Amino acid sequence: MTSGLLDPETGINVRRLLQTAVALAEDNDGRVLLLGLATADDESSLKAVREQIEAGKLNTSDSSPGVKFVEERQSQLTRIVDIAQDLGQDVSVTATVRVVTDPTNGILDILKSRREMAVLLLRGTSLDEGGFLSRSTIDAVLAEADCDVFVENLGTQSGSNALYIPDIDGNTVASLAESEADTIDSVLLPVGTGPHSALATEAARAVASAADAPVTVLHVIDPDASGKSRADAKDLLKFAEYVLGPAVTVETEIQEAADPTEVIVETAQMHDFTAIGAPEQQSRLEHLVFESVQETLTERSRVRVLIARDSDRTMRSLYYHWKQGIDAMDSNESQ
Repeated sequence: MTSGLLDPETGINVRRLLQTAVALAEDNDGRVLLLGLATADDESSLKAVREQIEAGKLNTSDSSPGVKFVEERQSQLTRIVDIAQDLGQDVSVTATVRVVTDPTNGILDILKSRREMAVLLLRGTSLDEGGFLSRSTIDAVLAEADCDVFVENLGTQSGSNALYIPDIDGNTVASLAESEADTIDSVLLPVGTGPHSALATEAARAVASAADAPVTVLHVIDPDASGKSRADAKDLLKFAEYVLGPAVTVETEIQEAADPTEVIVETAQMHDFTAIGAPEQQSRLEHLVFESVQETLTERSRVRVLIARDSDRTMRSLYYHWKQGIDAMDSNESQ
């Protein structure tokens, strides 16, 4: 979801826009619904625009900003869907525009009516973020939505494979509909025992499968960790391999550090894509998504990060249930 996305004169790299969404949908036998949000100034304006939409046609003679904004969003999303169909995507891509007075409440209301939906929120960096959802909206959706939530930090947007290149001096740089998304040659999956790691692992599997890329599963332990903690770390990596499945090439790695954040940040710079479970409490890991990439990584970084928040918080029960089975097997083998 994006709130504004692009102005009418901006080229759209549809492959880049849909890359992660299509991968997630394909892995779950689902489809992609693009949601454009148009914001009305007040309830009366909202009612007027909605009445026109429900009637099947916007009043083109209405010069109000709300109506023009809706027309622009509809036109943008129609172009995106048309291009997606021309790309031959195996996943169905459709689009809709919703008029709301408040983007946060609007998104939450939509998600309440679609229980089987997972939501992917895009977070921009390095260019004007006016067309993207605000930090406060993303925070609210992460905290309150009843469905699975993914937040993707798009990384540094530059070069021919950027999500968009604004119109410069009246000359659109290129038809980005013809551009390619950046190649994903490696995926990093930092794992822990938090409740969202399983969903992050599934997301890593989806992206890696779509890109035919290997996954490095990373777990960071304290240098003074006990023998049991080290054994648990190995089991955690085995669990991640199990979720990733046999179709994905997997490498596992355990590193020792007092601060896992530093290790994850450094390792992320060596991979094209990082999938990670949402932190249970505020930490510097949030900077990977919610702050400028340049503030956390190097200025030239192109790191893309996907945070996953599991609505069912199943990781603990799933992991420990799996671990109990492994322990029971080991016990039987030793008898």
